[in-house]
Amino acid sequence: MPLDRSRAQTAWTVLGQPVASVPWLRDVRRVIIDTDPGTDDLLAIIMMLGSTRITTEAITVTPGNIGYEQEVRNTLFLVQTLKNGTIPVHRGVDHPLLGRSYPAAGFIHGRYGFGDMVVPEVALKPAPDHAAIAISRIVSAHPGEVVLLALGGLSNIALALLLDPSIARKARGIVIVGGRYEGIGTSVSFNAMVDPEAADIVLRSGLPIAMTGSLGETEMLTQADFDQIATFGTAKSALFLKSNAERLKFETEKRHKPGATYADPFAATMLLEPSVALQFEAVHVAVELSGTETRGSYVFGGTHIYTGDALPANVAICTRGSHEIFRETVFQALRA
Repeated sequence: MPLDRSRAQTAWTVLGQPVASVPWLRDVRRVIIDTDPGTDDLLAIIMMLGSTRITTEAITVTPGNIGYEQEVRNTLFLVQTLKNGTIPVHRGVDHPLLGRSYPAAGFIHGRYGFGDMVVPEVALKPAPDHAAIAISRIVSAHPGEVVLLALGGLSNIALALLLDPSIARKARGIVIVGGRYEGIGTSVSFNAMVDPEAADIVLRSGLPIAMTGSLGETEMLTQADFDQIATFGTAKSALFLKSNAERLKFETEKRHKPGATYADPFAATMLLEPSVALQFEAVHVAVELSGTETRGSYVFGGTHIYTGDALPANVAICTRGSHEIFRETVFQALRA
């Protein structure tokens, strides 16, 4: 469905005001998944590739959770396993734009990205063109239709914007897995920390942006949920359980949470079942590029730190969601 850009923007142009929905998130038909496949990406990809309404045009691999070559291997494995290799997988940049190091997240995703599950090599090979080129090509071929689902560092999408700034107005929008938004202030976000310069480019691009906020137990799966999933007896449920058992253990034992949090699958649910997002807030979001201790943090604020002038909202942050809709959407995908 072609996008009415003026209508899409009106839902979050009033700074700081809660709004019920973001219109361009409704009736999405095409998506590009930009991912760094760890345990939560795996679930989000299972959910998206199982959709009969949304076509995944491509999956692009970006720096993030673990070593890049393992991320590529994991993506190829998922597409071969879930869709018989029918969706193109594109390699992108294998490091942040400025080549600066960041702490990977093997502590929660495991040695291979999917917990302790050894990921086999598959017959599927990456598509020939670079992720940034593929993003530009696909978005330009379907103006107003393609949503970018950004599950990892934003390196590929930023590079695509640098190569072809027009995609900022051609894309339907982008859903970013964000940080812990709790009002004006700063918050660390792993995906921004991976490549702060890339996050800065995306935030300044003019793309319509929706972001996951601090949703707490809304996006959580508990031991009881894992036990319920174990009763499904499907290949997808078995894959999820095998790859995510260590994630649940880490979050409950080391972080003392009641379950494992799944921001990436919640972002996917925002496209699959938009009613999961009960409220958004219009916020100006920037990213810290230079701080010794705060580099990669999102800066949420409504006024300029020096002049006090109001800053225009550039992001719609989901501040309230439905745990019931999220949980059932996950279950429905894993039952298939």
